[in-house]
Amino acid sequence: MQNVTLNPFSLLQRSLELVGPIYGPLLILASPGFVIPIVAELIPLAGGILNLAYGLIGAPILAGAAFWLVDQHLKQRTPPLGNSLDRAVSRAVPLVFGSILLVLIVSLGMLLFVLPGIYWGVRLAFTLYAIVLEDKGATEGLGYSWNLVRGRWWGVFWAFLAVGLIFGIAILISFSVGGILGDTLGAAVVGNAAATAVAPILNIYTVLLFRSLQQLQAQAA
Repeated sequence: MQNVTLNPFSLLQRSLELVGPIYGPLLILASPGFVIPIVAELIPLAGGILNLAYGLIGAPILAGAAFWLVDQHLKQRTPPLGNSLDRAVSRAVPLVFGSILLVLIVSLGMLLFVLPGIYWGVRLAFTLYAIVLEDKGATEGLGYSWNLVRGRWWGVFWAFLAVGLIFGIAILISFSVGGILGDTLGAAVVGNAAATAVAPILNIYTVLLFRSLQQLQAQAA
């Protein structure tokens, strides 16, 4: 299915090679992340409630749909967008609870002098992937991710850091340009548009990383 690597530049190159046929569906799945923050800027109260609901419920489900779509594409049997959504909805409860548990654990770690939060965040980063791609429950997904990253923490950390710097700087520049061109709303529109545009690439990148870790784990067994 793929070459086994944790090298961020190899993963990014492969992601760019794969993204074309599924960019549109993945962009649709990412689009609420563009629209909802703008609504929050225009209508603070309603937008704030919508933002909270999206973060707690919508985002984990749509992320699950994106991961499933990417994984099927890697297996050369790309499903329709609706099938990916159906798959994610069928895993909605563990996806939502897994996401909440992940946020709570990482937030607790951040309160404990930051470093534990970073460490736990990397160890548990693949919780939602395990839930939707391996049929794990919420707590099972946490354990699966924890074991998957064991012995490869630095490699996974570097893979996340490198791609985060590459796209994060571009997104920050977009926010700055938006702020120069207009007010806070302008910055939100331009910045969120940039973040949404690169989301499909990041979806592919992280699924490739997840599958590479699985293959490395199998080879070491």
